[in-house]
Amino acid sequence: MSGFKISTESLRPELYQVVITLSGGAGTYPTADGNDNGAVYPQDHSQFATKPTTLVIGRRVARGHQRFLAIVENLSKYADCQIQDVQFTSGGATAADNQPTAVTFTVRFERGGLAAAATTDAVLGSVRAEIGSPYQFTATTDGTITVDTTAKALRYLVAQAIARTNYTKSLRVWDGGNSFEVQETLTVTLPDSIADIYKDVAVTLVDAAETIDS
Repeated sequence: MSGFKISTESLRPELYQVVITLSGGAGTYPTADGNDNGAVYPQDHSQFATKPTTLVIGRRVARGHQRFLAIVENLSKYADCQIQDVQFTSGGATAADNQPTAVTFTVRFERGGLAAAATTDAVLGSVRAEIGSPYQFTATTDGTITVDTTAKALRYLVAQAIARTNYTKSLRVWDGGNSFEVQETLTVTLPDSIADIYKDVAVTLVDAAETIDS
């Protein structure tokens, strides 16, 4: 009998559900023209049946999508992952003018064991190193939260992406007044306080039903 053993824990994928509350939560996500508008748009203007009706709204959609791209970037910077089952709600999801009020998606890590990882390993260890001792962040009404699980680490990464300040990117923008695309360099800043944004992000370890939102 071979002494070689494959750990099923180390090969089991880990799935986390992310819920971002963009209306009715702690934060306020502006719709008026400005670098703080747009909330989070999981898709760009091209994926809407009804395109933005003005250039100003087209920029708002692009800024919201810029934040979603920042979320994907943050979630994948310490480990390979897949973003799956992306959904959003709004006053009418087929029309780009309707800013999302909530966004949900699943993060899949192919290499398991992350949920129970040592605080120096994998995503959890990397995020703790990024934050630095005492490895904490503060969310509105939740107080100080110590990052000691991967779910809390992902909550930190998602909120940090939404809260990027002076984050600039060149994007395609729909000019609704002229019905064509233009290439623009857009800047986003955080839409509300970082504490409110932390509060509005919840992460659940799907297979263990471990919800981290407080």
